[in-house]
Amino acid sequence: MSSIWKWIVVTAILCLVQEASCTYQCGKGITPKIYSECKMLPSLGASFAWTFNRSAYSMDFAFTEDLEDPSGWVAWGINPDGAQMVGTQALAAFSNTSGVYTMRTYNVTGPVKNNERLLVPGTVSVNYSNYSVVVVQTTVTIAGTVLLKSGQSTSLNLVWNRGPQVQTTTSALMSHSVSNNENLMSTLRFDVGTGESMGGGEIPNKRLKDIHGIINAISWGILLPIGLLAARYLRPFNFADPAWFYIHAFCQITGYAGGTAGWILGLRLQKLANPIKYYHRNLGIAVWALATLQILAATLLRPKPKTKGRPLWNVIHHTLGFLIVILGVVNIFEGIDLLGVENWKRVYITILICIGLVAVVLELINWFFWMQKKERRHKHSVLVGDT
Repeated sequence: MSSIWKWIVVTAILCLVQEASCTYQCGKGITPKIYSECKMLPSLGASFAWTFNRSAYSMDFAFTEDLEDPSGWVAWGINPDGAQMVGTQALAAFSNTSGVYTMRTYNVTGPVKNNERLLVPGTVSVNYSNYSVVVVQTTVTIAGTVLLKSGQSTSLNLVWNRGPQVQTTTSALMSHSVSNNENLMSTLRFDVGTGESMGGGEIPNKRLKDIHGIINAISWGILLPIGLLAARYLRPFNFADPAWFYIHAFCQITGYAGGTAGWILGLRLQKLANPIKYYHRNLGIAVWALATLQILAATLLRPKPKTKGRPLWNVIHHTLGFLIVILGVVNIFEGIDLLGVENWKRVYITILICIGLVAVVLELINWFFWMQKKERRHKHSVLVGDT
């Protein structure tokens, strides 16, 4: 009998020394099951442990998060449609009327997000199984298994949140806080096969930010460069005069007007921002201020051709124009990074490459005609000298 007790004592000591062999801990979550990976999630102090089984094409998981209130709820789920709230197929844990923690499945729809309908239990399209909940004080761990569909990508959109209250009669989850950015950013897209994160988070005021980004990208990032190309590469050709000037003026004035509208919208978004993105804001103010100076100088301070001050004005005007375009493009990429839309970045890079290729072709054409013109002048000077 004494040998049995010795074995128990030794085992207990080994468990204390090497806790992972007896329990598994990821963040605040402690589970009897051991997982191969652990990840701290980017908001609400949540953590996620998982093991991906390639042969069964399934994932064992344990999600952990603190309750906001003892009578509240904690939920986690997968969204097949994207890293967003609407479309999430969720598992939620909460205390029932008997004080026992239970779990239900929920399908988050658009009317639920818009507070037009309560989030009540329902069937979900994600194949969850063997799910359970463990609560230690105020820390909730939701564990279970997800069976992925054949051919489904291992890149999953995880969505999680917590709220202060549950409607006891219907098990409806009452809305979470919308004033806390962490509640609005509690999504993550990552590959359960590699553990690589690919961003996430629902962006507050996303519609306004999308409009702001599109207007500024077209204005500062497309129209202004095209107007610059027209002035630089079409002006030397007699057949393009005065068309080059009208193209240049139209692109610059239209780009400035659109950029001003986008800038004003940016000031509005700044009041809603938390935290304020100072680098993006300050660079935007600088671009708009320089463009305003450029417009005023071009309309009010431009000397007449062949006057004494015109060469200096040309140098300042050209330098300022290039500076505005460069800073504008830099700030567009900064804004795209803030929005986290990689497809926008790819599209804009493609547009810039096209503009760049056109510039290279026009540059070569200008050099060709310049060399021809130089050669003709040289031949003319030789002929004049011979006579």
